[in-house]
Amino acid sequence: MGIIWGGVERELYAFFKDKGLCNNGIFGLFGNLYAESGMKPGNLQNTSEKKLGYTDESYTAAVDSGSYKNFVYDGAGYGLHQWTYWSRKEAMLAFHRTKGASIGDALTQAEFLYKELSGSFPAVLKVLKTAASIRE
Repeated sequence: MGIIWGGVERELYAFFKDKGLCNNGIFGLFGNLYAESGMKPGNLQNTSEKKLGYTDESYTAAVDSGSYKNFVYDGAGYGLHQWTYWSRKEAMLAFHRTKGASIGDALTQAEFLYKELSGSFPAVLKVLKTAASIRE
């Protein structure tokens, strides 16, 4: 499966390129995001849809509106990176609310992912900036 060069991919490529990631790092990251979410920023983990009674769209809308109160603790993966662990989902939700953005906003998720990489995973970020191959 190759990368489908649509709007999300173009937006994220420009964002990560501006942050200093090399092409190999960006495309390696994209491979991970495709595996995690199909590169869909509003993706609710498929196995959680039936359990929670939501679609991708209805879950995003319910979290954004505040009518769904268990986003942080429901254990469902969400977004481009399929954030699942409660503390990361809590930080993601707070980040999006501070920005006034939907939790399903691709660019805000990219900003949050970069913040996580910079703060908690600097060794991974270094590889993404210097990778000699996509596999690396």
